[in-house]
Amino acid sequence: MDGVASFGEVHTDEIGRRVARGRWASIAAEFGMLTGSEVDDKVGPLSPPAGCLAAKRQILGVVTRAGRVLYPGFQFDPVSGRARPMIARVAVIGLAGGWRDRHLLQWFCSPNGYLGGDRPVDVLDDPERLIYAAHSDLDLVW
Repeated sequence: MDGVASFGEVHTDEIGRRVARGRWASIAAEFGMLTGSEVDDKVGPLSPPAGCLAAKRQILGVVTRAGRVLYPGFQFDPVSGRARPMIARVAVIGLAGGWRDRHLLQWFCSPNGYLGGDRPVDVLDDPERLIYAAHSDLDLVW
């Protein structure tokens, strides 16, 4: 039947949505997903607001199904509250390769073969390894 999804396709789509929701929940539980006003409080009054930081590719802003933009907490230094500069460097590489913020978020939080199984989020303080992995993964054009 043309135009009608098979049972297998519908089932696979639902599984994909459940996996994505599970990943999102896991990331939110581990790092927090901040609202724009929470980011603004974290970075302080001398910093541009969250929306401007995301527009300038200094942080990732991920749109939820409800249309809200949330910002993963790992992007901010836990002591100073400032945006980590490595986020912007990786975002530029990823965006040039056609990756969206949602995909970059998953990339940061997934084990990576170029990092010996470490997640990029776990090596934010190791610029050489992180940038190598970013170029190796995010520059790929198929």
